[in-house]
Amino acid sequence: MNIELIACAIEDSTLAFPMGALCIKAAIISDDILSRRCSCELHHFTLLDDPAETAASCAARSPEIVGCSIYLWNRPWFDAFVAALHERVPSIIIFAGGTEVTANGTAMWNDAYSFMVLGEGEETVVRSLRQILNGEPVEGEGVITCNVGDTAPVHPQRLETLPSPFLCKAVDLSRERWQGVLWEMTRGCPFHCAFCFESKGRRSVRSYPFERIQEELELLVQEQVRNVFVLDPTFNLDKQRTTRILTLLAERAPLDMHFTFELRAELLDEDIADLFGQLCCSLQIGLQSSHQDTLAAINRRFDQELFSRKIKLLNERGIAFGLDLIIGLPGDTFERFRQSVDYAVSQKPSNIDIFQLALLPGTLIAEQAESLGIVHQEQSPYLVCSTPDLPPTCLQQALRLKEACDLFYTKGQACMWIHSACDGLDTTPSTLLLAFANWLDYKKNQGLDPEEADIYLLQETFLEAIFRKTGKTPLYPALRSYMELHQAICFLHDTGESPVIHLDYAPDDLAELDEIPLQRFAARKQRIDGGVDLAVYEDEDGQLFFLPADEA
Repeated sequence: MNIELIACAIEDSTLAFPMGALCIKAAIISDDILSRRCSCELHHFTLLDDPAETAASCAARSPEIVGCSIYLWNRPWFDAFVAALHERVPSIIIFAGGTEVTANGTAMWNDAYSFMVLGEGEETVVRSLRQILNGEPVEGEGVITCNVGDTAPVHPQRLETLPSPFLCKAVDLSRERWQGVLWEMTRGCPFHCAFCFESKGRRSVRSYPFERIQEELELLVQEQVRNVFVLDPTFNLDKQRTTRILTLLAERAPLDMHFTFELRAELLDEDIADLFGQLCCSLQIGLQSSHQDTLAAINRRFDQELFSRKIKLLNERGIAFGLDLIIGLPGDTFERFRQSVDYAVSQKPSNIDIFQLALLPGTLIAEQAESLGIVHQEQSPYLVCSTPDLPPTCLQQALRLKEACDLFYTKGQACMWIHSACDGLDTTPSTLLLAFANWLDYKKNQGLDPEEADIYLLQETFLEAIFRKTGKTPLYPALRSYMELHQAICFLHDTGESPVIHLDYAPDDLAELDEIPLQRFAARKQRIDGGVDLAVYEDEDGQLFFLPADEA
């Protein structure tokens, strides 16, 4: 029996690794019966691939069973793919699983499907395929069929019984195929955030055995995987386990093997921060809002003073981290969202990821939407349209602020100097970003394509204009040099190439802008007459040094 699993990512990226589908493939090829009587292949696509053409190529390969890995972001793609495949081959057995199916399977059901799997599907899929092999009807816990319209999700209790997609060779880890991999270390979450699928789940965390993690790491190192996103929503939940894993990574992983971790800032301490500091890594932290009452409404606790103190541990060690924010949370106005952006910027994250609230089926907030007065899309991606505190016009303003933050702050790597720009203009980050959004709209009307433009040039052109308009032109050369310095450092780290930059102040002097206001700096420091061109280098210890461009 020929089985094909179909996965579809948003785009080719380090996060495109189809871990969910690979877990199903690993379960199939590791099962004693299925491995002898079935072949199983995984085909991976992105949203740019035409679902009808994909269905045609799938039909041409003549599989007997096709499994679909469906998530929030690819639901419309799979709706089209499944319809096209069923039309071409009405007799084919099609099944589906994934978070969108688990949350919304009953509403998704149509005659194209033979069955749907709710929950973590390894054991359920194996059981169902065995039933098909035996000529039996598909049935049992965690399965929707034409005869069973609703059922509870199923979750394996013991993760150690599940095969590893890496160790059982369910995936080709060659660097040419994958930009990075997802590495699953736990399942479940102890928290009940109302916007998350876990909001109504069990407050438990199941972990894979440490010995399995050791073996998987050895394989990742052997295959020269360089980008790893760790699938553990609260990696630092258990300090003892966190310490053990980070120590393992520090001892065994190459220095250029980059890890991304998700964690809770409040659980950080100096010991764990020190261990993160030994790795090539970045951290992603869910802030969501800077308002305690907003977070309390979605079952999250927040102490701003504690949060800032913990984030300081990361900044002191030079550890890259990002913060997440959500637009449209209950009780949040546009002004309160701006305040959250301002607070997030004040923590100096390398990136700020802002999401429009999605009221996912199966989550607590989706069930409360009507009582909270939240209007949202009825179909995937279920985005918020308005709330009593955030009418559509304010939502659009928040989205404009998000877009400006994405481009100016995150893509433009402004985290190290935006505080000086705001200080020189006597304004807040959100006000500056909204001014950038307005300026960008003007430039778009003149034919500018922001996606094609040099973001650093956009930043400099915008800031030079706004400093001139506000009568702060004398301060701009110092800010421009400070920006140029940090842009050069980012370029050096990203490419390994030594850039040449033009500075109006000495690099050692510019470093003081990390601590002192721009206006005080410009009044105290001597500007270099005519400026100086310097080449930026980094020695083996990571220390920066500068040489005159004509001597480089």
